[in-house]
Amino acid sequence: MHLFGAGILNKDELVLFLRGLFMQGHAPKSGMNAGGGASNPQVAAAAQELIKEFERTILVGRGPYAEQETTNKAKSKYRELPSRYFNVSQCDHPTPSYPTVPNDYRPHRFLSYSGRSDADASVLNEDVFCHVPSRRCPLSPEDYDGPKIRRNGYEDALVRVEEERYELDMAIERNHSTMKQLEPLAEEALALKNGEERDGQPIGRLQYKLKQRSLNAIHVGAIARVYGDRGDEVVQHLLRHPLVVLPIVYNRLREKHIEWKNARGMLLGMWRGVAEVNYEGSFDTLCYFYKKEVERSFSTDHLIEECKRARHYIKHPRKQNDHPASRLLNCTFSTTSPAPMIYQPHIYHSLPSSHHHNHQVHKDAYTTLCLLLFGGIAKTASDCEKVVRIWTEFMVPWFNLPSCWFLKQMRERGRRDKSSCVVKFAVGQSVRTAYGDGQVISLLEGTNTLPLRYEIEFLHSGIGYLRPSAILHALPSKTAAQFARRGGFMQFVETPPEIEKGQVPLEGRGYKTMFVTEKCYLFLRLYGLLIRVLNMARWEILEPKRERGRPKCGVATMRNAYQRPSFLPSSSEGDRPMEILSPFVFTGYHGLISALQNYIKEDLATKQYETICRTLHPGKTHVFAALPRLLEKTAESMVKMAKEDVCLVLHDLSILKNMDLKGLREDSLNVANDASYRVEYDGESIFFGYLGRDTEMLLSPKESSSGSSSRRERGEQREREEADEEGSERELMPLKAPPSKRIKLKL
Repeated sequence: MHLFGAGILNKDELVLFLRGLFMQGHAPKSGMNAGGGASNPQVAAAAQELIKEFERTILVGRGPYAEQETTNKAKSKYRELPSRYFNVSQCDHPTPSYPTVPNDYRPHRFLSYSGRSDADASVLNEDVFCHVPSRRCPLSPEDYDGPKIRRNGYEDALVRVEEERYELDMAIERNHSTMKQLEPLAEEALALKNGEERDGQPIGRLQYKLKQRSLNAIHVGAIARVYGDRGDEVVQHLLRHPLVVLPIVYNRLREKHIEWKNARGMLLGMWRGVAEVNYEGSFDTLCYFYKKEVERSFSTDHLIEECKRARHYIKHPRKQNDHPASRLLNCTFSTTSPAPMIYQPHIYHSLPSSHHHNHQVHKDAYTTLCLLLFGGIAKTASDCEKVVRIWTEFMVPWFNLPSCWFLKQMRERGRRDKSSCVVKFAVGQSVRTAYGDGQVISLLEGTNTLPLRYEIEFLHSGIGYLRPSAILHALPSKTAAQFARRGGFMQFVETPPEIEKGQVPLEGRGYKTMFVTEKCYLFLRLYGLLIRVLNMARWEILEPKRERGRPKCGVATMRNAYQRPSFLPSSSEGDRPMEILSPFVFTGYHGLISALQNYIKEDLATKQYETICRTLHPGKTHVFAALPRLLEKTAESMVKMAKEDVCLVLHDLSILKNMDLKGLREDSLNVANDASYRVEYDGESIFFGYLGRDTEMLLSPKESSSGSSSRRERGEQREREEADEEGSERELMPLKAPPSKRIKLKL
C-alpha cells in the first residue's frame, strides 16, 4: 500500500500483489497445512470477495455511497474543475488572494470530513478559499510557483550555491566524524605494531580484525569518497589488514580535512559574491514575463497590424496594447494630424530631435547594429555593401546624421569600384562626398593602372578626383535637372515646372515624406523604437559620481586560487569556476551600451547582462533586457530592406523638385506595387499611415455636408477603407476554420 501511495505501483500491480497475499491467507507456506486458497475452496472464495470489495471501495469509490456522491457532483456545473477555474467575479474578496465561495457551490455535497467535530467546525473558515488565477503571468510573488515555472535563472544560481555549500559541509563533517572514529583505532593499531617490534616478533604474525560495527555506513562512505574509484578496494584492505591500513587511512583523512576546510574558506567569498549578485534578481518574478511582453510589442505581426488597423484601434481603444511593461514603447493612434497633412487614421511616436546634441543616440545605435550586421546577419559581401549604402544614401540625409561615422565602413566594405551595389551618378548632379559638397563634372572609366573615378567640382576648394566609395549620397537639386536611379544609373526625370493648383507640394512643409514598402516600414518602426529606448536610457540612467576605493575590475574570478573539490556538483558552465560580476564596472548610460556590445560579442551571459540592467535601472530592467532582441530584429529588417533594393529609389523620388503628394504616391506605386505605407518625419516625430492601392488619399479634412452625393461618396470611401482593413486582417490572422464557419463568425 505504501508503494501504491508513492506512485511506484499502479492499480493492476497492486491488485496482483494483494491477490497472492489474500489467497495465501494465514496458512504456512510449507508443511502439512500449506496451500491456503490453492487447496481450500472456502479460502479462495473469501479471498476473491475481499479483492472485489477492495477494488470497489478503496480503488474506485469511497464506500457504499460513492456512486451517489459522484452523481451529485456531476450535476453541478463545477464538477471536477479545480478552484483556480472558478468564476469569482461576483464573489466578495476579503483579501486579494481569498475570495468567498460562489453561492451555487455547496461544499458539503461533495466533501465529507469524517473526523471533524463541532469544535473544529467552529474555528475553521469554510466561506473563503485561496484562488490562484489560471494565467501565465503572475501579478505578485504569491502567484509565482518556482518549482513548476522555472523562469528565473537567479534562483537556479542561488540553489546551486546552496547545494554546493551543503555538499561541502556534509563532506567535511562526515570526514571529521570518521576521523574521530578512527583516531583511537589508529592509535591502538600503532601501539600493537610498536609492541610487536619491541618484543622482537615478526610483523604480521598475529592477525587482528576490527570489531563488528566499528564503522557504520557513513564512515565507510567517507573513506570511499576520499579514495574515489579505489574506495571499495581500500575498504576491503581495511577489513583484512587493519593494523597496517588504519594509520594510512587516518592520515589521508586528516590531509583531506585540512584541504577541504581551506577550499571552503576560499569558496565562501565566491559564494557570497554570487548570492549578492543574484539576490535581487531572485525576487524579480515578473521580469521574464514583462520582457516577453516587450518583445511581443515589436513583433512583425504586431507592428503591421497597428498600422493597417489604425481605424479599428481608434474606434475600440480598449483593444490597444496597454500592458504596463510595453506602455513606454506604444505608439499613438490619431485620425488627423494637420501639420503633416494626414487626414486618415495613422500612428505616430516621438523621436529625439535631430539636433547635434542628440546624435550620440544614433551613433550608439549605429555602432551596435554594425556588430550584428557585419558579424553574421549580413552573410555575403554584397549584402554588407548594400547595407552600407543604405546608411550613407538614406539614413544620413533622412535623420541628418554626420557623414564622418560611415567613412570607415565605406572603405572597408566596398568590394570594387565598378560594383552593382553602387549607383553611377550622373553628370551635373549635386553630391555630398567625404571632402564636402560638390557637383559631378564627368565620370572617368577605369584603366589597367587607374580605377574608376569621378571628377567633382567642389563649392569652395576647386576640382578633385574621387573614387565611388568617397561619395556619400545625392543632394536635392536646386536647378531644373532632376535625377533618380533606374537600373543602377542616375537618370534624368522630367518633373512639371510648377505644381498644379489644388495639389500639396512637398517643399516648404518642414516634413520629409516617403511612400515605402512593408520591409522599409518595419525597419523604420524598429529603428525608431531602438532610438526611443536608447534615448530613454540616456536621460534616466544617470552617470554616478566617482568614488574612491571602488574596484576597477569588472569580473573577479577565483580561477587558479583554489582546487575545486571533485565531489561538488558541476555548474552549467562546465568546470570553469563561477564568476562574480562587479556592479561598479558598467555604470551610467555608457555602461549600458558597453554591456550591450559585450553581450553581442558573447563576452557576457544573458543573466549577467540582466543583472547589469537591474543595477543600472531596477524599474526598467525588462525594457533594457529586451534590447538585444530589438537590435537583432532591426538588423534583420535592414538586411531584408537592402536586399529588396527599392528604398533608395523611393528616397530619390521624395527629394525631387516640384513634386506633390499625389504625384509622389503614383511614382512610388509604379516603382513598387506594395509602396502603401506613408512616412512623415519632421525631426521630432515620425508618422506612419497605411493607404491601400485602391484607397484614395485625403489631402484636406472632410467637409461636413448634408447632400446625398457627399454622403454617398463618404459611404463609398468608408466601405473601401473597411474592405482594405478586413483584407489586411485576413492577411495577418488567417482563419483555419471551414468557409461556412468563417462566414458564420463574420456575420
